[in-house]
Amino acid sequence: MEQPIAWIAGGSRGIGLACAARLGREGYRIAISSRSASHSESAASDLREQGSFAIAVPCDVTREESVRHAYSTIREFFGAVPDVLVNSAGISPWSTFSETSILEFDNVIATNTMGMFLTSRAVLGEMYARGSGAIVQMLSVASLKGFRNGAAYVASKHASLGFTNALREEARAHGIRVISIFPGATETELWDEEHRAKFHDRMMQPEDIAEAVVAALRLPTRALIEEIVLRPIGGDL
Repeated sequence: MEQPIAWIAGGSRGIGLACAARLGREGYRIAISSRSASHSESAASDLREQGSFAIAVPCDVTREESVRHAYSTIREFFGAVPDVLVNSAGISPWSTFSETSILEFDNVIATNTMGMFLTSRAVLGEMYARGSGAIVQMLSVASLKGFRNGAAYVASKHASLGFTNALREEARAHGIRVISIFPGATETELWDEEHRAKFHDRMMQPEDIAEAVVAALRLPTRALIEEIVLRPIGGDL
């Protein structure tokens, strides 16, 4: 059988890159997308050096035309619909509510929530027609609880969770699995250097999250892990 295809939106760094690398080792052909063409290509090149089949596709998930072009490129290159979409694109500004501008709030919602909507809409039509596929939504424990100084981020993640829950109920009738991943504190560039240094021993690593994604995808297609919550063993920071 041909190797399955995984599109990792936001796959040039952090959890997305870890998922791309782990799925590559699992035998998937990988399409990495991010806003930065150079970052995407660098990540894909690293995966190819590790023995994976990987391509880079620039994509700004906040823009419908960019998402449609990225999906078309992936579809034409591989000659098939992606078997898995991992939605890992996101931004995470943290500031007090009084300091949060309308522009910042809009940007967070556009990237973290609208981005998931656009990429999911791009793949679902052909996934439905084929009757198989999986969408992995990289949410956050901020989808489940509030954190001070995170009004925009927490709002985007709560909205993304609501969207994901509704999408799952529609998609399951077509044989499509929609999986929510809720990582707690994970050492990525979403945290500044000071906090990564201070809390390194209390944070999970991106590879930990990638292992959970692979475990969920390995299940027989008749079964669905709807949600996975991962927190550092010491609890939230």
